[in-house]
Amino acid sequence: MSLDAPQAPRILIIDGQNTLYRAFFALPPLRSADGTPTNAALGFVNMLGKLAREERPDQIVVVFDARGPTFRHERFAEYKAGREAQPEDLSSQIPLARELIEAYRIPILEIPGYEADDVIATLVARAAPDAQILIVSTDRDLMQLVSSRVTLLDGIRDRRFGPAEVEERYGVPPERVLDLRALVGDTSDNIPGVKGIGEKGAAKLIAEWGDLDNLLAHVSEVTPLRARTALEAGVESARISRELATLRLDAPVGDDFERFARREPDRARLRELFVRLGFTRLIATLDEVPAPARAEPGTTGDLFADAATGASGESEVGAPSAPEPLPPVAEPEPLDVAVVADGASLAAIARRLPECPDLPLTLFCAAEGCVDAHPLGLALALDPSHAAYLAFDAQGLAPADAAEALRGALEAPGKLGWIAEDTKRVQGVWAEHGLDLAPPAFDVGLAAGLLDATGARDLSTLAARYLGRRIGSYEDLAGRGAKARAPETLSREELARFTALRARAVGQLAAPLLQALERDGLMRLYTEVELPLTRVLSRMERAGVRVDEERLQSLSREYETELARTLHEIYALAGCEFLVSSPKQLQDVLFEKLKLPAVRKTKTGYSTDESVLEQLATQHELPAKILAYRRLAKLKNTYVDALPPLVNRHTGRLHPTFHQLGAATGRLSSANPNVQNIPIRSEEGVRIREAFVPAEGALLLSADYSQVELRILAHYSGDASLIEAFRAGEDIHRRTAAEVWGVTPSEVSAEQRARAKAVNFGIIYGLSSFGLANQLGIATAEAQETIDTYFARYRGVRRFIDETIAAAQIDGFVSTYLGRRRQLPDLRSRNRTLRQAAERMAVNTVIQGTAADLIKAAMLSIDRALESAGLATRMILQVHDELVFDVPSSEVPVVTRLVQQRMEEVLPLGVPLAVEIGVGRHWREAHPV
Repeated sequence: MSLDAPQAPRILIIDGQNTLYRAFFALPPLRSADGTPTNAALGFVNMLGKLAREERPDQIVVVFDARGPTFRHERFAEYKAGREAQPEDLSSQIPLARELIEAYRIPILEIPGYEADDVIATLVARAAPDAQILIVSTDRDLMQLVSSRVTLLDGIRDRRFGPAEVEERYGVPPERVLDLRALVGDTSDNIPGVKGIGEKGAAKLIAEWGDLDNLLAHVSEVTPLRARTALEAGVESARISRELATLRLDAPVGDDFERFARREPDRARLRELFVRLGFTRLIATLDEVPAPARAEPGTTGDLFADAATGASGESEVGAPSAPEPLPPVAEPEPLDVAVVADGASLAAIARRLPECPDLPLTLFCAAEGCVDAHPLGLALALDPSHAAYLAFDAQGLAPADAAEALRGALEAPGKLGWIAEDTKRVQGVWAEHGLDLAPPAFDVGLAAGLLDATGARDLSTLAARYLGRRIGSYEDLAGRGAKARAPETLSREELARFTALRARAVGQLAAPLLQALERDGLMRLYTEVELPLTRVLSRMERAGVRVDEERLQSLSREYETELARTLHEIYALAGCEFLVSSPKQLQDVLFEKLKLPAVRKTKTGYSTDESVLEQLATQHELPAKILAYRRLAKLKNTYVDALPPLVNRHTGRLHPTFHQLGAATGRLSSANPNVQNIPIRSEEGVRIREAFVPAEGALLLSADYSQVELRILAHYSGDASLIEAFRAGEDIHRRTAAEVWGVTPSEVSAEQRARAKAVNFGIIYGLSSFGLANQLGIATAEAQETIDTYFARYRGVRRFIDETIAAAQIDGFVSTYLGRRRQLPDLRSRNRTLRQAAERMAVNTVIQGTAADLIKAAMLSIDRALESAGLATRMILQVHDELVFDVPSSEVPVVTRLVQQRMEEVLPLGVPLAVEIGVGRHWREAHPV
């Protein structure tokens, strides 16, 4: 063969509908900021990139099914009858996928009257005889096309089918797959086949008789009898089935395969799509130089270089952080990074800072909390093309020296506006080194969180959305999982480049995010609440809370004894010893040995979760003991034994990290430890609070909003009965019980009050009659009657719920008292389950989000008042609607009055706010349940 002879073309044919379907179910639900489902489109692009990179095809084409019937519907009226409707979120992504394919400049074939399989079969028949063809699909009908030059690929499982693999899978070679399909049929397409003939039996019959025609010509000779009987009854059905499964080779696809030649994608269009859809990991691939189609495997510079993982191998996660993205900016200028590691260089940088109109910065630390943060470096973006990196490694600067040198530039109010991605952390870390920072000019993380309460707000995502490019994440720098490098092992040069690029991005993000805040009416909430709150939370994290470790150790021993006693009782009730933590062994005991009724089946047997055990507890004592054992073991492992290792050995205190926008409603969350989840509904759980104690010579003060969510409901609903009850200081649950059951408040029983309480709070969370019935142990019909009666009595509440949902369906979001927003795209979904969940979220977000507004505004007001009065009291914890203070004994009277006044007067509602104050030697005593 001549050295100049052309190589055989490599053709990639993608079954578009099939591949999108597989991608949709392979990836978890993902949405862009405007609520558009994106998981199928993302999976498709990931697969496309992987195939293009690894297969290096010369020609690519994507084939879709055309709308309308085909000859198969005319031949067999029941063809594809009864097929389930395609999921709504998948259907909506087909046009999106087509946009992406067109942006990649890959031809799409869609021919009326022909299914995609027929078009693919025709392409195979018309291709050059020496072409090597790879078909991406899991459609079994396409197995009949497999040959020495045609391979079928399951792109999700990365499994290939050549002739040998087809025969191994089906028991017949590819050329006999059609005969097999005629006998077996296809339930998904409603191809009947021969009733009573399975896949293995069909393969044996084809192997014995050679092909379908010979088999049907000798039906009377077939053994065993059961197969012969089935074939005699199904001869015509087999012939029709073969006709339906036969792929046509006459689709008008043309002979010009050069139009499928791999082309340079439309990078500008792809960038626009990736930014809009939040495919942040793919944006980096757009800036790479394309490789020739025939490049050797493993070469770099291809646009399709790992589209599945981006430049770094990190999977695409999350949705972008704000709706209506702004236009991408131009490509960034080269960035010169000056490493500052000595006093002279530091002084020179400090002199230059006052000339900067603002100062974007990024602080890199080796640990999470501010007390243990151990800063390794600080990057300052001096202008778009210059940055300084202050190195705090062993051969570099001391953080305290840097703080002193920067004090004049950063500490004085108004002298220099600094911009950060995590203000609270920067403030806390620098305060540990003696630098009390004035509030920043801007915080990009807070802004992004307000613009989209549920979306990703990491800097890489924000840069992709607002700047049209991707910057590296920490995982890109250090790696992931067990192989990730520790922060301290990263080189100075690596950290300098990484943090400097982030600092510059922080500065460039400020303007578009500020514009978006103004557009959405969020500036008041941002400037008056969230931004100043960073300093309050920073102080709380540094202050921490003292714990009595001896008390925790004592509790641990008590719980260990109780667990051993309960375990002994469990064995006695079961009549044997078994591993209580093993679902399989517990299933055997409950359902095999004790013959208790199985409530719900799972993939691994019958469920033994909490709800099932609660139902079974009414029939046998063992499930109740199992529940008691589980709950106590969780308390011991999650809290009693887990808290002491978190105590800082230098301060002797716990220092929780508070996440300012940790919930979609705007409520705070916390970690290390999660103080929000310390249980209070059981005696064993509430005893954990006894270990939270004040500083020496001080007491703990707890201030808790009373029934704040119901008061907010009264405010929004304007319901006269609710408002009257709160203004009169009545017991709202007793009042509700009286209204619902038509009795006087004095006649309300304890059971009726408990039911009314469940209904009152259940209304806020969209509790259904089924949920209320389970909670109260009553019939569903009775629960529904209770809910109906409630709404009949409190018509304002019904009106508020209906109007909130209706407005949200129009706007696509709900707002709180201070304008906090939450996007709820599923309100417009045709999927009833998703839509109803979004409706519940809409009502709940207005109530809980306003409660978040209240507590945050109260924290700011109290902090200012404490500072203004020169008091030593410290705010140390925030848990839902409760604030906890470490108060010197002498300050208790004045702080009690101050806190109560500030919390009750923080925002004007249509009903009075009430605050319960308690003081004690530990948290439980200060806030008795």
